[in-house]
Amino acid sequence: MILKTISLETQRLFLKRGNREDYYQVYEYDFTKLRNINGEFEFVKQDLSKIDDFVLENDYNEDILDWIIYLKDNTPIGNITADRILKEINSIEISFNIHPDFWGNGYIKEACVAVMEYLFSLGFDNVLCGYSEGNFKSERAIAKIGFKYYSKLEGLWNKNGKPITDYKVIMTKDDFKQKYFKDKNYNI
Repeated sequence: MILKTISLETQRLFLKRGNREDYYQVYEYDFTKLRNINGEFEFVKQDLSKIDDFVLENDYNEDILDWIIYLKDNTPIGNITADRILKEINSIEISFNIHPDFWGNGYIKEACVAVMEYLFSLGFDNVLCGYSEGNFKSERAIAKIGFKYYSKLEGLWNKNGKPITDYKVIMTKDDFKQKYFKDKNYNI
């Protein structure tokens, strides 16, 4: 399946392919330092060469959907990607980041709902997402969206010598319809 990033719109947001400058703004800070994994939480500026590599990779990759999240005034505030198809359960995995200046406003939930609606319309039955132990902001955002526990990968990686557990969560097409379109005859 060839995936295509299309423009999406919500009440407060536009989601579309971004340019290099938009990625620089969204990833101003090194998100590995903001996740609070193993107690680490610091506002450290991002090495912009990492952003260049990411943007170039996604520009030519038909297996990755990649949206920059914009406020309606065209301010880039976040990023959502969808990739890693798991054929056994007909799923695709999303991941997201939002600039810390925009945390706590419900933008991630709004953007993820739009993206999941699109992914389900492509024929996927499930959308996966994940977070690492200690990343309470992502865990809380994922719960607010309505994802449910799927699996746990204990000690998947190490942070400063401590094994870190990753969690996978799932949103089924039926759960999505029930949560977001229960009062409508919505056919995705």
